[in-house]
Order: sequence, then C-alpha cells, then structure tokens
Amino acid sequence: MRGDKAGAAFEGDAPAAAACEALRDRRELALVAVERTRTPMMVTDPRQPDSPIVLANQAFLDLTGYDADEVIGRNCRFLQGPETDPAAIDEIRRGLRERRRVDVELLNYRKDGSAFWNQLSISPVEDEDGQLIYHFGSQREATEQRRARAMEETERLLLMEVNHRALNALALVQSIVRLSSADDAQSYARVVNDRIDALTRAHRLLARNGWAGATLDEILSLEIPAHGGARIRAGGPALPVAARIVQPLALVIHELRTNAERHGALSRPDGQMEVCWNARDHWAEIEWRESGLPAPIEEPAATRFGLNIAEGVIRRQLDGTSEFRWANDGLSVRLEFPTGVGDDLRVDRRASKA
Repeated sequence: MRGDKAGAAFEGDAPAAAACEALRDRRELALVAVERTRTPMMVTDPRQPDSPIVLANQAFLDLTGYDADEVIGRNCRFLQGPETDPAAIDEIRRGLRERRRVDVELLNYRKDGSAFWNQLSISPVEDEDGQLIYHFGSQREATEQRRARAMEETERLLLMEVNHRALNALALVQSIVRLSSADDAQSYARVVNDRIDALTRAHRLLARNGWAGATLDEILSLEIPAHGGARIRAGGPALPVAARIVQPLALVIHELRTNAERHGALSRPDGQMEVCWNARDHWAEIEWRESGLPAPIEEPAATRFGLNIAEGVIRRQLDGTSEFRWANDGLSVRLEFPTGVGDDLRVDRRASKA
C-alpha cells in the first residue's frame, strides 16, 4: 500500500489467519472491514498541521452525530468538552509524543451536545523506514459500562453502610442490655424497652430524611417534644449531623432526659432545664443545664446507670467527650463529639488538647 506523501509506503501487520485468495485482496478487504465494522474508527495524519482526521468510518459518524464533511480535516479535540478530564487529555498527548499505543477512557461530546464515555485506543502507524505517517484510533462507547460500574460501587458502599449501621445498632443494644439495671424483671424490661424505643424513633427520623442524617434540633425533638414547653429552653444554630451519629446521640439525649425526669430538674414542679448547642471545626458542643433542685447538690447514686450509658456512647460510639458536674441547684453536662459531616476536614480536638 502506498502513502499519499512523498511516496511513503508501509506494510500492515500480517493477519492472524488468512486464506491465500484473501491475502491477494488484503488491501480491499481491510478497507471493507474498517467501513462495515460497528466499531467506530478514524485515522489522523500527524504530518499535516494539527494532525487532522483523514479517514473515518460510518460507525464513527453514527457515534458522534457529525456528517463526513464536518469531521474530515479537523483535529479530534472537537469531541472534547467542559467535563473532559485534563488528565486523560494529557495521557493522550504523552502517548502521541512518545509514539506508543494509548488506551484511555474519557468523556466526549456528540454534535448535539450530549456526553458519552469513550473507550479510546490510539496506535501509531509507521512506514517501511520507521517514520510516523498515521495514527489509527478506535472508539467504543463505554457509558453503560461505566454506569454499571458506578452502580456496583454504589451497591458495595450501601452494603458497607448497612453493615456498619447494623453493627452500631447492635453495639448500642449490647450497651443497653449490659448497663441497664432494675430491682425486678418487669422494671428491667421496661427500662430496656424505653431505650430501644429511643433507637426506633431515631431510625424513623433517618428513614424520613432518606438516610441523609438529621439536624441536632430534630434529634432533640425526638426526646423533648416541642422542647418541653416553658420549663425547658433550647436553642442553637442549624447543625446537621451524619446518619451514623443520629441513633447513638438520640440514646444519649434519652438518658439525660430520663434522668432529669426521675432524679433531676424535671422531677420537681419548679425545676428548669436549658439546652444549647454550637459547632466548631465540625465538632458539636452541647450544654445541658438543670436548675431548681434544693441545695446542697451531690451526685445521686441512682443516676449512674443511665449516665454510664450516656458516657459510654459518647466515648465509644461518637468518639467524643463528656463532662458531668453537679452545681448548686442541678446537673450540668457538657458534650463534645464530631458531627461526621466533612470528616476529611475535621480537626481532632483530643489530639490538639493533648
């Protein structure tokens, strides 16, 4: 086969299998195969300025949506667009410069502006003297395959998340069963059931929010409906927390509220409670203050079972810290824990405090 520049000649690779009569018609058969294959193909000429397309088959035109006269004479970059990865473009340029085969997947655009993923292979074609005279490129639309891979990855991450949440829920239930205490079996069952109900309410909140997390205000509302009226003051900024935080935190709030009703400020008609929160560096800070108890205030032994659960969940499940203080007229609690939102940016406070 003769080239069209300076009498350049080149020989293609020998067929893997061919009859003698087919070898005699090798050139014509090759052209027919390129034209009739459903694989999009094109050839560019690097000897011309900007390495334009000099040949493209019908499958290439069908894939890209262009007519023949809109393709011939243009560099292939017209298929690139705003979302084409620069790294993929750089890989193509390096391969062309180094005269080696290039295999790359990149986002291309059709004439109508629609995007498709292109599995592109480019090979150099040399003449008998080893001079580069053409680049041969084949394309394969990989949009569906890429979508399938993305779905598989999503399913894998979902299964991992479901497994993680199930393990967290089981750990919480284990803590509830291990740390709950009562004088008789009936009271013990009631206490355990109340704590599991708190987890159930948090689960329903997550389901209602599409498992995208919740705000701290929503979690507090699970255990303190309407924030308890005039006796309870609560407020803070809109503070989102990750889905994995919601159930453990709901259990902590449940323990604090239950303790306030049985032993603390809410056990007295003149008791008051204030809950406020803030966020710093992707950490949540909650201040829980009770007042209205007669002095002197000492830590009642009866409070420890519920507060032990709260402390354990904050430390082990939420990776945070807790501080309980019995002031002049009531319990004061300070909680700090990562919200789980923006984990890649979160500052580890425990390390900074060490």
